[in-house]
Amino acid sequence: MRSLVQPAILKSAGSAALLTTLACYPRLVLWDARRLPVWYLELTVLLSSFFLWSFVFAWQGRYAGRDPLRLPRSSGLWAAATTAALAAAALNHFLLDRILRGVAPEGYPTGLESWLAMVLFALSFTQLFLLYSPLAFFLRLLSKRGLAVALTLAFSVFVMSLKVAASKSPPPPALLAELVAIRVASGALLLYFYLKGGLALAWWVSFLTQARYLLTL
Repeated sequence: MRSLVQPAILKSAGSAALLTTLACYPRLVLWDARRLPVWYLELTVLLSSFFLWSFVFAWQGRYAGRDPLRLPRSSGLWAAATTAALAAAALNHFLLDRILRGVAPEGYPTGLESWLAMVLFALSFTQLFLLYSPLAFFLRLLSKRGLAVALTLAFSVFVMSLKVAASKSPPPPALLAELVAIRVASGALLLYFYLKGGLALAWWVSFLTQARYLLTL
């Protein structure tokens, strides 16, 4: 735990939290169901992301053997990530988006502005909360990469189940099973390239996957 209070970790986490808060601002402003003022939500994001980034910077590099900020130099790795992302985008676009858009339209952008806001929020906070910070925590707790990845994916599915349980019109069991499979597959894809190439590679994969929404705007 002493790693969390190292000056270098606090500085990096503070800087990353500030950038995360700025990136989340458009999404919070455009949030139609918002009941709290933007400044309060921004403060919440700032504080929570500070602790989440602290986990990443303190433990990810130490227990996974790779600095999450270090850029991968392998052109083959970038090519593999691009191919996988485009394949995932095509699969979602042609097979899943039409169904899911009717069930959960709030999860899809309605214009270029909302798409950009959703992408910034996903890359800066959603993935940090669901994947990168939990992975660092489980790596620190267990020191076993495979088990840490499995528990991180389980945590992501658990968060999704809470959202489904709070929904006024939960999806039918067959669709729910598809949503779980999508959450696990997409999370595993991002974690694979995150462990191989750090944040930059994972963000690239996520950006390409979400770029498919531009085809229907």
